Amino acid sequence: MWALFAGDYLKGEFTPKNPNKCLNKNGKLPNSKDKITFRSSYEMIFANWCDLEDDVIEWGSEVIEIQYFSKVDNKKHRYITDFVFMSRNADGGVDKWLVEIKPKSQVPVLNAVGEIQFPELPKKKRVTKKSIERWQSFCNVLKTNHEKWESARVWARKNGYNFKVITEQELGLVVG
Repeated sequence: MWALFAGDYLKGEFTPKNPNKCLNKNGKLPNSKDKITFRSSYEMIFANWCDLEDDVIEWGSEVIEIQYFSKVDNKKHRYITDFVFMSRNADGGVDKWLVEIKPKSQVPVLNAVGEIQFPELPKKKRVTKKSIERWQSFCNVLKTNHEKWESARVWARKNGYNFKVITEQELGLVVG
């Protein structure tokens, strides 16, 4: 079955040990919310990495807003990226990053021409209305994530940032 949303995600407020590095706390962004809310243990781990990593010069949580259009509901939406950070690179320069944290199950797999490869419907003796609705809902999550991230990639290119989706695999939480 498709993992969509677990009801037991860890949520809370993150308190940085280095608030001078944090855009939410250091006052460098006008109208930035002071609170750093993590909505999963993955986000908490990444916030902690940004806070403690020496090469991260500055970082923020939910401070960049990007407009996008969704074909799922044919409406405009705003997408707020999970993180932004600036880090020193190996050449002594600075790289700017927009980061989205997501479970790998919610990251669409694309084919060679960039189309989403949707999972097949469950193969049961009897496919129910509920199983079809769950499948459709899961496919819509994949579509929406793809739309948001394509808009984020465009925004990032225009503004000199890199865009990356980080999953439990990149966070080192998957063994094997």
